[in-house]
Amino acid sequence: MLDKYFSNYLNPILIIFAKLFIKFGFKANHITILGLIFSFFAFLLVIDHHYIFGLFIFLVSRSMDGIDGIIASNTSKTDFGGFLDIVCDLISYSIIPLAFILANSSNAIFGSILLASFFGTSSTFLAIAIFESKRKFSLNSDKSFYHVGGIVGSAQTIIFLSLMFVLPKHFNEIALIFSILCMAGTLERIYHGYKILN
Repeated sequence: MLDKYFSNYLNPILIIFAKLFIKFGFKANHITILGLIFSFFAFLLVIDHHYIFGLFIFLVSRSMDGIDGIIASNTSKTDFGGFLDIVCDLISYSIIPLAFILANSSNAIFGSILLASFFGTSSTFLAIAIFESKRKFSLNSDKSFYHVGGIVGSAQTIIFLSLMFVLPKHFNEIALIFSILCMAGTLERIYHGYKILN
């Protein structure tokens, strides 16, 4: 999973911004919601075909997702904060393909397939987290609940969604490739769940 690799390089920068937000009295949940708001701005920009500016706003949104976790780790973690974080993440990721579908009807088929594949990755991710509470798996030290890895994580999702902004005319090809990866990731997590839960 690329998440850990990217976080090692980006965290020093995100920590600087996190300290600034803490200094001005922002809580982790404030940043989580702010990140979701930026995602909706990116959504509107895609619909209006402003792809490059939309990409910038989308990446700001995803940066907020890293900053809120750092703030939580340096102030106080709450179960609601972890809940809010994952809800806002899933909404942020799903509205971008939806925006491309609404911007161009020719994106509808492969965009819909991609959104459907998101159900597989998110449901298996959350289902393992639910059963973790019963099986007492060790928590990831920087997460609110158990995070199972795999071939598809936040980093891969951000990369593929960013490619859509950069190459909007190739949305269908990007969506198809990412859909296949998501399906493979779903099967991988099902197998992982079988091994640890059976």
